Amino acid sequence: MEIQQIIVDLKWRHRGQKHPYGDSHYECEIHTQDNLSDEDILCLTNEKGRLPYKEWKEKNGNINIYFKGYYTIQKTPYGYFYHGVYPYDD
Repeated sequence: MEIQQIIVDLKWRHRGQKHPYGDSHYECEIHTQDNLSDEDILCLTNEKGRLPYKEWKEKNGNINIYFKGYYTIQKTPYGYFYHGVYPYDD
């Protein structure tokens, strides 16, 4: 097994609810020159447990899946942009 060191800088743009009774949003810029997998990004942001948006949307009828939340990851000029969402529950 080869261990590779990566250089990353996490810049959190938002963590938590944007308004009362709203979903919780976690938005992070991941500045790196390295290629990262979704699993690597989830580990770096400590945001494990959410599903990719497409999978979450397909299984939306299941209440247990719904409240796990979802994430999206976009490739950007500086690296990646992570956006995770936990649906509001009271």
